[in-house]
Amino acid sequence: MIVVRILGGLGNQMFQYAYAKALSKKGYEVQLDISAFKKYKLHGGYQLDKYKINLETANPLAIFLGKIGLKKNLKEKSLLFDKKMTSLKGNEYTKGYFQTEKYFKKIRAILLTEFVLKNELATSTKEISKEILSLENTCSLHIRRGDYVSDKKANSVHGTCDLTYYKKAIETINKKYNNTHFYIFSDDISWTKENLTIENATFIDHKTIPHEDMYLMSLCKNNITANSSFSWWGAWLNNNKNKTVIAPKTWFVEKENEIVAANWIQL
Repeated sequence: MIVVRILGGLGNQMFQYAYAKALSKKGYEVQLDISAFKKYKLHGGYQLDKYKINLETANPLAIFLGKIGLKKNLKEKSLLFDKKMTSLKGNEYTKGYFQTEKYFKKIRAILLTEFVLKNELATSTKEISKEILSLENTCSLHIRRGDYVSDKKANSVHGTCDLTYYKKAIETINKKYNNTHFYIFSDDISWTKENLTIENATFIDHKTIPHEDMYLMSLCKNNITANSSFSWWGAWLNNNKNKTVIAPKTWFVEKENEIVAANWIQL
């Protein structure tokens, strides 16, 4: 048995699940530990239950009492791919963010069938999705502010992508594609409307679960991400074989990482 701890916002939870699912496809019996959400109240709590995932949830009491028989705790040592975390002996409890597709790229087709929403989409999401699919060239653009701005600790780890980055990214897309319509997503849409100068754009401002905005991002032909696991997944789930994804070179202020996919453009 392998138990994988799930913690963090939606994007982080998806990375952890993808890692766990990859282990299960290698033949391990894998369960998810979501017990930390009893105390962790940030970012909306546990959110994977909105998707058609199929790994079982571990019984936290059984873990505590040792009835599952976990003998070893394994913690991700860095944000770089660690092959040792993919070749386990069994009876281990793993913690980490697993923020690189190297852990799960081989099961992409499976993840595309599981990161699908169970419930019917909101009316506004349906309307926007029809519009996106009707246009020849579209590009999502995500600006992450929130705790990256308001929380000193989060800011010291992540920083924020400045407007210069977005300007260069928009220019890059416009040089490659004609008449691109941009769809702008942000956790601070008011600030974004005031500060982002952009033509041919729709600012997404509706009340839905975050999963639906990620879904809309994935429908766009191309994507501009923030240094955010949320827009990372919006871009990764984009099934356009010829997509252009632009991501920031500096994802973390100091931590070395491999989060940006190999075929994405870094600015």
